[in-house]
Amino acid sequence: MKLDAIMTGSDWAPRLIPFVFYVAMLMVIDAGVSYGGLWLYPFLYVLQCGLVVWLLWRYRKQIPEMNWKFHWLAVPTGLGLTWAWVELGDYMTGLGSWFDFTKLQVEHPFAKMKMQMDEGGRDWLVGLYYSSIVLRLVGMSVVVPMFEELFTRSLCLRALHSPKSTWLGLKQLAHDMPMIGDRYMLTESGKQAALQPPAFTEEFKRTALGDVSAFAILATTVVFMLSHVMRDWPGCIACGVVWCLLIAMTNRKGKKQYGLGPVIWSHGITNAALWWYVIETGRWEYL
Repeated sequence: MKLDAIMTGSDWAPRLIPFVFYVAMLMVIDAGVSYGGLWLYPFLYVLQCGLVVWLLWRYRKQIPEMNWKFHWLAVPTGLGLTWAWVELGDYMTGLGSWFDFTKLQVEHPFAKMKMQMDEGGRDWLVGLYYSSIVLRLVGMSVVVPMFEELFTRSLCLRALHSPKSTWLGLKQLAHDMPMIGDRYMLTESGKQAALQPPAFTEEFKRTALGDVSAFAILATTVVFMLSHVMRDWPGCIACGVVWCLLIAMTNRKGKKQYGLGPVIWSHGITNAALWWYVIETGRWEYL
């Protein structure tokens, strides 16, 4: 099976592909709901999360750091970051229209479902709304923390451990960029970079999960920010720093190794609490 060869032949593939697939499916869901109707949402969301879970389960031997080991720090960090996410998001919303997503209070698919349910009261609308929000709770509090932490706080945190290797890795990536890649390969810098082994892969292999550097926290947090809207960037910084430190604290050399378990728990608690906040307040822009 070609997928098996890809996923088992690289340290990157089993940690990156679930993330890429989930993000790609966001566009599919958006298009499906926009052109096909709200009724498609739960089916597409199950497909999105189901295939990610299948990938994580099928290739679990390639990602030994992923587990659900619990640590008590997951609770205060998870709840505290929920508060910070909303407070910082509200602050950013007040800065200008670039950060204002309050229109989603009426335009979000869940807002439309609830509005139609309240107006029509038909059984299928009730089922659509409640099945969708329950599925979203499961997805954002169980599935999302697994693949996001696997990509961000395992792959990126280790592969981007040092500025030197990161700079070399970026130069090696430049070789594959359209238009500039061929030209860069002819430069002295490009030739020297090509002679070195893959920098990101080598750095990932020699960096233990709990070996967290200040540069890695910075670089990983930037990566985390880029997968969120600008309003949420301060919240991403708070989460990025706290979760990287949680990885370091729960995977110290010579101590019990918790792997990604505590940060997955913390991330899941944050998302579950955020879900509850949104359901209670109707602030769909935070979902």
